[in-house]
Amino acid sequence: MTTTLLSPADIDIAEVEYLHHGGKPLLARVFRPRGEGPFPMMIELHGGGWVKFDRKEDEVLNRELAKTGVVVAALDFRCPPQAIYPGSLMDINYAIRWFKQRAADFGGSPDKVGLMGCSSGGHLAVLSAMRPRDPRYASLPAENN
Repeated sequence: MTTTLLSPADIDIAEVEYLHHGGKPLLARVFRPRGEGPFPMMIELHGGGWVKFDRKEDEVLNRELAKTGVVVAALDFRCPPQAIYPGSLMDINYAIRWFKQRAADFGGSPDKVGLMGCSSGGHLAVLSAMRPRDPRYASLPAENN
């Protein structure tokens, strides 16, 4: 399989609020390929030992993935001490549902959504993927914003 890379000028980057808690917005940085969709979508979870960093941490990785024709949504989510377990996973689970519901707005396909993360972000991706219907993780209502 051959992958054609788009130039950096062939992607758009936008900051999107997907959720808020107590008046504080949680943002996603969305990297969107230009052109005909729908494109597959990837939700990217930053690392940081479960307690630091944000959606900007893996900028280079996310740009490169978007240049291959994938919509990438790099998430902010609550981390300790702001929220203890399962707070991060509640936000991540909500974001997955939010982006699937709005996939067309981003040129994405709601049937082709994946998760990825580096370090602790990879751990959170695995937890979310293994238990997508865990009542603790899915406890935020479908529309919380």
